[in-house]
Amino acid sequence: MLFAPQFDEGWSPLKALVTGAAGLVGYYACENFSELGFKVQAVDNFMRRKLFGPMGDTRSNARALWNKHHVRVKEVDVRSRDLRKLAKSSDVIIHAASQPSHPRSIEIPELDESINIDGTLNVLEGARHSSKDAVVIFCSTNKVYGENVNKLPVVELEKRYDYAEGVLGVDENMSVDQTLHTPFGVSKLAADLYCQEYARLYRVKTGIFRLSCITGPCAKAVEVQNWEPYFVWKNLRAETLNVFGYGGKQVRDIMDARDLVKAFDEFLASPRAGEVYNMGGGRENSISLLESFDVIESITGRKMLYELRPKREGDHMIYISNLGKFKDHYPTWSIKYNINRIFTDIYEEIRSSRTS
Repeated sequence: MLFAPQFDEGWSPLKALVTGAAGLVGYYACENFSELGFKVQAVDNFMRRKLFGPMGDTRSNARALWNKHHVRVKEVDVRSRDLRKLAKSSDVIIHAASQPSHPRSIEIPELDESINIDGTLNVLEGARHSSKDAVVIFCSTNKVYGENVNKLPVVELEKRYDYAEGVLGVDENMSVDQTLHTPFGVSKLAADLYCQEYARLYRVKTGIFRLSCITGPCAKAVEVQNWEPYFVWKNLRAETLNVFGYGGKQVRDIMDARDLVKAFDEFLASPRAGEVYNMGGGRENSISLLESFDVIESITGRKMLYELRPKREGDHMIYISNLGKFKDHYPTWSIKYNINRIFTDIYEEIRSSRTS
């Protein structure tokens, strides 16, 4: 079932609030809600430029939302009282704003905490005091599991590590305790738990999506966040890429953000308050860094240049989401964008932006 307004007599559009609206997930959430006929309240404080430099600046996404969909992104910080007022007046909230980098969080733990925890509480308090019975989707992360992920049995193959026989992927029952997370993993876990608590204690209809590697054409990638577009960008510039740890054999499951927002639609149509879902590309969209070089080279026709570097704190050897729980709850949803399509769309976007 599609979550969309009903165009009956006397109909007025439902309000969808999207935080981090100029970011990757926020952009596609705004686009999706606009196409479905919602009144979209898009907010962003454009802090990515401060966090990651000019490459991370998302203002071009805000301009694109206005030009393509007439969605205006207002400059609002998720920690402000203005944000709480917007949340209070919304029917649907996609909370995608965050400090999103686990390496960066090691350098800025207090700022990371204020954005990821205080900002989320602001959203939840607005929803709790709303008369609209709002549905809240929180973009959590696989980093809540910390390095427990690395305790799963693995085998080493020519170009990748993989789980040993019988391990299907990481499900929602993995422990979040007794492990190194980095401050990012800790702050997102705290926010994740607050979302679960607000469902159980205050009956707020929250859905928690623990995201793996979400990517897409509009990502403003940097070295420490959103690796797929960053790899393509380095390849097109014929620059040497730093590969941190595991000899490039580390594996991730990647998902296009456009598939993710359709998963949001499924939840919003039939919310299960307080549920947690691991969300990524799953087995079918899993790829090692070395394997991604082959895909990128086949698309661009350029050789990938790289150097191996030491492992970073908190990095996973393998992370593949077990999507079984979400698919069981929402069986009509499926992944539409495969790995080759994802990298091709990223390449086309970067190439067009370089020539425009």
